[in-house]
Amino acid sequence: MKYTGRIVITTVAMALIGTARIYGSIYYNYPLLKIPSIGILAILICWWLGSEYDKVKFYSEKDALTEIYNRRFVIQTIPRLLGKMKRNKNLTLFLIDVDNFKKINDTYGHEMGDKVLQYISRILLSNTTKKDIVARWAGDEFLIISPYSDEEIGDVMIKKVKNALKNLSEEINMDVSVTIGTSMYPDDAKTLDALLHTADREMYGMKSTIKSIPAAD
Repeated sequence: MKYTGRIVITTVAMALIGTARIYGSIYYNYPLLKIPSIGILAILICWWLGSEYDKVKFYSEKDALTEIYNRRFVIQTIPRLLGKMKRNKNLTLFLIDVDNFKKINDTYGHEMGDKVLQYISRILLSNTTKKDIVARWAGDEFLIISPYSDEEIGDVMIKKVKNALKNLSEEINMDVSVTIGTSMYPDDAKTLDALLHTADREMYGMKSTIKSIPAAD
């Protein structure tokens, strides 16, 4: 959580208090070095107000469970981001669906299901860069929006995520995997909805292919 609200509000309060003390010292002979009890109280109140603002700001953009960006943030941010991509620059969207998530909840309980979502969120964050947006799109669906990327970069990222999930599965003794559909701006689509549709179609095509493969004896 950022400290923007606390820093801004407290800084303004300190500046006003300082100005008031200098004014009082010059025109009313008020002791400049006297401990400003009311001023300290005002600063503490401003810090608390700034903290409340930072909480509201954080949870308006972040998912409460995973603390990555939420659907609202993506919807608000993507038009501006796509606007930056218009000059022959690519953007890749990754739609990530947790495999058999209902089975995980039914077998291990919803508390473990929540932990799995948190584990996956951390893996996605640790295998992306600062320019990428990692978000929880729906219940067990995630998005990665990666500006200035191409197919090769995307393939490397997907491989890293899947390897990390294999390691996680061994650590928690549970099969955790995802299916990832991708789409690229502007080659595949030029709006968020169209990019999602393309990635969703690819993702469910992969799931159908996996289901149609006969199980080994």
